[in-house]
Amino acid sequence: MILQKDKDFVEKAFCRLQERGWFQGQEFEPSTITEEEIAAFEQRHQVVLPSLYKAFLTYRRLPRSGQNIICAVLEDLEPLWLMLNSPRSMDEVSEYMENLQIIRDFCELPEDCFHNLIPIGDWGAGWGPLCIDLSMSEEEVDEDDEDTWSLVWFDHEEFDWEESYLGDDDHLYGQPAAPNFRMLLEWYFFGSMEPKYEQQEGQKPTYEWYQNYK
Repeated sequence: MILQKDKDFVEKAFCRLQERGWFQGQEFEPSTITEEEIAAFEQRHQVVLPSLYKAFLTYRRLPRSGQNIICAVLEDLEPLWLMLNSPRSMDEVSEYMENLQIIRDFCELPEDCFHNLIPIGDWGAGWGPLCIDLSMSEEEVDEDDEDTWSLVWFDHEEFDWEESYLGDDDHLYGQPAAPNFRMLLEWYFFGSMEPKYEQQEGQKPTYEWYQNYK
């Protein structure tokens, strides 16, 4: 079930993203993913996706141009690029998960070590896979405690994942990226940290400014 408040939040997020200048002149296509398809995906993989992420999957799709790359100012007041997946079907999400298995085989990791990880993009737009860690409770997220954050990333240049990311329970635990998917949308769609950046640095982050930041 997708909560109505999450549907409303996602709708506002997409509107705000365009208002800030991203994907000008391009349309956000309606998603073809249904709640029934998500339920089948959850049953097949024995997972439960956060309601807000399900609302994101079923609302609109980001344009394909530019590989869905956007930029935002984060809490440390540093801009960071992000590639956010915009799948056409839940089969594509399954393919993202299968791609992680290539890493599992290469690093000779335990069979179910990726079970709680749902790939949703690429942190730093090239640093490594960004995932929702379903083992982290949404209710227990503390923005001031990175150990509770449910969005994590894995450095693609790190080759010893067993030493760097494997826990005692044989599951992988990545580096903290964002408290949760809601905060990710706050940063990247709403630009929530931009006023603070402008106040401190005397520079307003605009779409053009982000392009020059590259």
